[in-house]
Amino acid sequence: MADRPPLGPRGAASPRRGHAPPPTGHYQQHSLIGRAAQAFHAHGTSTQLLGFLALAVTLTALVVLAGVTLAGAAAALVLLSPLALLTFPLWAPVAVVAFVAAAASLLACCAGVAAAAAGTWAHRYVTGRHPAGGARRGRAEPTPPRVGGAVAEVASHVRGYYDAYAREHGGYPPRPPHARVKDAAPGA
Repeated sequence: MADRPPLGPRGAASPRRGHAPPPTGHYQQHSLIGRAAQAFHAHGTSTQLLGFLALAVTLTALVVLAGVTLAGAAAALVLLSPLALLTFPLWAPVAVVAFVAAAASLLACCAGVAAAAAGTWAHRYVTGRHPAGGARRGRAEPTPPRVGGAVAEVASHVRGYYDAYAREHGGYPPRPPHARVKDAAPGA
């Protein structure tokens, strides 16, 4: 207890010789970045400038790391190229065989997946659980042939509506006086 410094006027320990007094302001930053930001703000430096400086430091570090990586790759290429050239007759056939085997395995796996998918589809179709669109292809009653395409189909629907109206109301609806039937071809 004897080696403690004496208490100051407010009851706190007085700073030791060579140490700065603790900060008394509102912003008490303990980290180096916090103190740097406080110093920049004290001099009126904007947040954009701080962001730019952080970006510049980050990009500089990334460029240095990219340079080190490229230099290491170039050195490895220079040092290992004679070894690669000398051993090429040994590992080239192995590499070709490995590539062909990998390609054949991939092709076999894809063919197996396609066969499984086709078999599943066929089983569902035969057992009656039709896949999407299967109900339209497997109808029991045939669809009537389309004579004249979409226009004839619409005309038959309209004719059906008129016939239903005539049955329900005892006759066809009256035609407006300006509705005349025109020829399909001019001059005919």
